Amino acid sequence: MSRLSKIVGSNGRPLVVNLAYEGGSNGRRAGGWNAPSSGPNSSLSSSLPNLRNRSRAAHRNNPWLFKGVESLVSNEIGTGIIPRSLSEDDDLKKSVNALWATSCAELDTEKTLNFYGMQAQMVRARRTSGEVFIRRRVRRLGAATVPMQIQVLESEFVDVNLNKKLSNGNEIKCGVEFNRRGARVAYWMYIYHPADGTGGFNKQIRVPARDVIHHYMPTRPGQIRGEPDAAQALLKAHTFDSYDDAELVRKQTRAPFTGFLSQSSFSDEDFKFNPFTGEAVSTDINNVPELDAQPGTILTGLPGEELKLFDGDKGGEGYADFMRHQLLGIAAGVGLPYELLSGDWSKVNDRLVRAILNEFRRQVEMCQDHLTTHQVCMGVWRWWFDSAVFSGALNVKDYANNRAKHQAVEWRPQAWAYTNPVQDVDAKLKAIDGNLTSRDAEVAKTGWDADEIDKQNIESELRIKNLRIKAGLLDENESAS
Repeated sequence: MSRLSKIVGSNGRPLVVNLAYEGGSNGRRAGGWNAPSSGPNSSLSSSLPNLRNRSRAAHRNNPWLFKGVESLVSNEIGTGIIPRSLSEDDDLKKSVNALWATSCAELDTEKTLNFYGMQAQMVRARRTSGEVFIRRRVRRLGAATVPMQIQVLESEFVDVNLNKKLSNGNEIKCGVEFNRRGARVAYWMYIYHPADGTGGFNKQIRVPARDVIHHYMPTRPGQIRGEPDAAQALLKAHTFDSYDDAELVRKQTRAPFTGFLSQSSFSDEDFKFNPFTGEAVSTDINNVPELDAQPGTILTGLPGEELKLFDGDKGGEGYADFMRHQLLGIAAGVGLPYELLSGDWSKVNDRLVRAILNEFRRQVEMCQDHLTTHQVCMGVWRWWFDSAVFSGALNVKDYANNRAKHQAVEWRPQAWAYTNPVQDVDAKLKAIDGNLTSRDAEVAKTGWDADEIDKQNIESELRIKNLRIKAGLLDENESAS
């Protein structure tokens, strides 16, 4: 439905135009709508420090956002996205895979995680802070199987407010140096984390772009820095968590009060003497006796006293529905299904679960392919392969002329668990039999190699036969036949 709007013309007289978009109108409903015109970097650079600090604080303290981030990380990485060489030379393929299996445990400069653990660390940093930097550190020969390591650096190492022109014509924008063609040529990094209280002289150094991987999602063309995943849900999650805490405290302070003892009428004398003993009644409220009543106890009060029991707490009526509605909004802001965020599966059946997980997994696979694999895994693989060849750990002929061919690799994420094992496996077998896919392709989706599975199956079969022969259950001639 179109809207009519008054616009002042060049002659100063109002013009009435027909607006095709209601969202573009300036009527009463849109009067307080603040939508500034800002570029991809001006809108983010001013807010990024606050966004990442609040996002990290929420990850530390808000159970819903913590669960959301951890669920996204575990689904994107799992036990690791593993490489398999695609070299046409079988001997080289085996050598590459074996060397990687050894050196991937040596890549961490802090010697704390293997590369697959670092993948989870990088993705967690990307989701909570919006971005993370991975720096290549070349080592001396003999220091490791392949003389190269990587260092994971948080967003603060590159100052988002560093902007200036350089004498060589390059320009630093948001801490990243660009040449005249608009290509990234360097990152200006602090030596130490600027918010870690290291003290001393923490200068910025220029690190060439060839030694840095910037892991982030550029949601807008030309966006230089990354935005935390929970940016859209931060304020709602903070307000909701504050309300939930206040409601919990209200219930806690309300719970000790059971009832109120009152009299329908009284005089001043009632406060001076006990009507049964005649003894003076203490006016010190600290001397009011406490009664430990057992179940089934019948209490007797003084004449004229009436015990009024409080009704049950009705302040939380509709609380569960309210919680669900708010968590739906938070889950949408984080990019996670409500059921995975809350753990509440009460309103879905097995068909809905499959539909929900299919949609969620498509989203995760996009991040795996476009971000983690393309930016991080392939970047580290190229660094590692070059270092392995130049150090002599790998013997590759004609590497300089066929670098891309020798570096060919397939990165395999951990397979998704079966929603319905019987139906899922049966569907795969039927697809293979109907030539809709191949056995190798289906095996690759599980993170394994079909050749390796065949090899293991043959070795297992031979091992069982040898055990049967030793036990006298199978004749060697029968085994040979």
